[in-house]
Amino acid sequence: MLKSTSAALAMLVWSGVCWGHVDELEKLNSVVERQQQEIEELKAQLGRIERALGLGAPAMLQPATYSPQAPQPAPVAPAATTAPAPAGFRLSGDFRFRLDAGIRGATPTTPGLQNIRGRYRLRLNADRDVASDLSFHGQLSTGAVNNGITFDQDFAGGVTRHPFFISEAYVDYHPGPNFSIRGGKLDEVYADNLRFLWDDDVRFNGFNERWRTGHVEFRGGQYLFINPNVFSVPDGSPLTLAGLQPRTIARASQMFHQGLTVDGRINDRWRHQVTTDIQLYRNPNLLALTSHANGFGATVAPGIGLMPSGPAPGTGNATRGPNSAVLFAPHYQVARAVYRLDATGLGGNPRLPVTWVVQTARNVGTSQLRDALLTSLSIGRNTQAGDLRGQYMFAIKDANSLISQLTDDDLGTGLGVNIATHHFRVDYTLRPNIQLQNLLFLQTERRNSNPAASFFVPLGRDAPRTWRYLGQIAISF
Repeated sequence: MLKSTSAALAMLVWSGVCWGHVDELEKLNSVVERQQQEIEELKAQLGRIERALGLGAPAMLQPATYSPQAPQPAPVAPAATTAPAPAGFRLSGDFRFRLDAGIRGATPTTPGLQNIRGRYRLRLNADRDVASDLSFHGQLSTGAVNNGITFDQDFAGGVTRHPFFISEAYVDYHPGPNFSIRGGKLDEVYADNLRFLWDDDVRFNGFNERWRTGHVEFRGGQYLFINPNVFSVPDGSPLTLAGLQPRTIARASQMFHQGLTVDGRINDRWRHQVTTDIQLYRNPNLLALTSHANGFGATVAPGIGLMPSGPAPGTGNATRGPNSAVLFAPHYQVARAVYRLDATGLGGNPRLPVTWVVQTARNVGTSQLRDALLTSLSIGRNTQAGDLRGQYMFAIKDANSLISQLTDDDLGTGLGVNIATHHFRVDYTLRPNIQLQNLLFLQTERRNSNPAASFFVPLGRDAPRTWRYLGQIAISF
């Protein structure tokens, strides 16, 4: 009897324990089911967010369809489609470390040149979309305050700190994909980094516009160079060196640039482009005055609010006198034509793209020494480590063809025009965004001064050849 009672008691205890385990298991199953349900809800919400933001693999998403449903509170996630652009600036820049060597022999009529120096360039960019159709761009750069045709800073001045200036600052209004207007300090509307019209580092104050329709793009630019802000030129003013008459209003120096570009496709590998444009200068003598020893204080200094250490570089145009800022050409109205041919790669090799460009220009505002020509052939690219790019360029710029203070200061070392130059370049990509660049320029002058015709140039054709080598490491980030 006692054994039966003990067995019954044990069975009762064991049943209670089992029932307790069953209760615990049911609770755990209930928790797991709730968690799975919450996970599914989170996945659904995540899917809606990805679809709203355009993320994820489209093949795994459901088709974007709309089906009416019973009235219910609007979901919060789709509101992200109307959210404003992210706040903050996009930052970028580049750094260049250069060995710069310019050498020319001396003659009884020509000073020699031996300028071997270290230089660097640092630029920082900041961009921001202010609205869907309005953006801002700014750039800070190194460079001497009296030199507008380079951002390079010489290794000079002892251990003093080098200056950092605003080199670009503009807004871009683009109400549609085919039209934009820019205003501020900016690139010229036809800048192409080919050392012909403009130096790569020149920036203009003013406006430009672009409008594309099909394969045709119309461009225009309006720029202000010098504003003397003098109602009546006094006797003895440096402005008279630029041909301004005493007791007259000193008008501003400006340039208007209009043209069009037409793109075309030859086949799947070859494309070409034709550009024609014209530059119309007003009072270009004031630009020449910025390079005059007695004139930069009346032209550059008022615009920047301080007195530079010396005149701006970039002389070369023919003038009416040996110490004059009156240009020999009565007008600068420069018409230009450009043809460009591009191939995706020689023999189908994408690492060997080809670009050939020929540019011609004529200053129709004068009748002599008014033409300029440049042709360039480039093979290769600078994208991946080990890429190699080679370029050859030949240019002629007569003494009355282009404005010397604006055109390239490497192709025309010490001058901008009255030159003929051979240019060889080889770039090697060490790593993406890091290049080793080698540039060689062989420059000769075109014409001598002719006092009988009131024609004067800084260097004549009897000057020895100028050799210039630039070896540099360029890093972009």
